Amino acid sequence: MKPINEFMRSPVIEIEAQRTVEEAAKMMFEKKIGSLIVKEGDDHVGILTKSDIVSKVVAQGKDSKGASVSSVMSKPILSKDQYVQRSEANEFMLRHRIKYLVVTQGKTIIGIITTKDLVS
Repeated sequence: MKPINEFMRSPVIEIEAQRTVEEAAKMMFEKKIGSLIVKEGDDHVGILTKSDIVSKVVAQGKDSKGASVSSVMSKPILSKDQYVQRSEANEFMLRHRIKYLVVTQGKTIIGIITTKDLVS
């Protein structure tokens, strides 16, 4: 079995918590990604995914220009060490019903994997 660091996407793209959901959506679209790591100062405080935007903003009729990233992000950040085996990461993602998993080296975020990355 291979560790998840062989499947991860790196570097991760970050956004400040006070930015708007509209700004986040544009960033995701331009970079062709489905998630952003949310920061407050030097701290990583959450993850914002396309699914968060759809379920917490669009489906509820909220204004993406007025909604802050921090108000719709998922938290806490769920992560696994870079050397965890693919099968363990896959089971963790299924158990927690997440499509994006942050990959760490110690306490440092070094990448992200998706359910699609684990299947390929």
